[in-house]
Amino acid sequence: MIAAALGLGATAATSAHAETYGKIFGGAVLGSDHDVVLNIDGFEPVAGEYDTDTGFVVGGAYGFNLSEVISFEGELAYRSNNVSGGIIEDVPLDGDGDINALSFMANAVVTAPSLAGFAPYAGAGAGPARVGGGGDHDLVFAWQAFGGVSRNITEKMSAGVEYRYFDAGRSTLEDGPAVLDTEYDAHSVNLVLKRSF
Repeated sequence: MIAAALGLGATAATSAHAETYGKIFGGAVLGSDHDVVLNIDGFEPVAGEYDTDTGFVVGGAYGFNLSEVISFEGELAYRSNNVSGGIIEDVPLDGDGDINALSFMANAVVTAPSLAGFAPYAGAGAGPARVGGGGDHDLVFAWQAFGGVSRNITEKMSAGVEYRYFDAGRSTLEDGPAVLDTEYDAHSVNLVLKRSF
């Protein structure tokens, strides 16, 4: 009987830790500078940079709690910034179009014990990203790191705020006769809603 009681207790503890959850997030992607190399057949490559305005990110994730501390999740997100201008070989360029990324990340998240009702957390992930701009797109490897703090607003739901850094390395995009070799990364500040099931 004691063994059975212990077994039931272990099962209950495992079930408590193994609950699944879903979350959505959205926020502002800060404007920044990005390096770019312009390649045109018959000409030497030229280096420059372009600037972006503040843009947006929206996303969602579904995951499970391996324990009270460690969680794993799959995430889909889309982020976009308008191009505000740039410069190549000391020649200023007008802003035109946008640069965007659709990404699927596999994340690991570590959550610390709550303090005064607030639970700090940090995570990192990696996966494929479809970076687009100028009417073209490229599929590349991307990674991200994020951290924030959340607070329960009901028994099953929490709200929080987080900072997130996303890096998709370099992408190759065709824009008419030009081929652009561009970096893409993004800093964002997000609001997060999470619900446990």
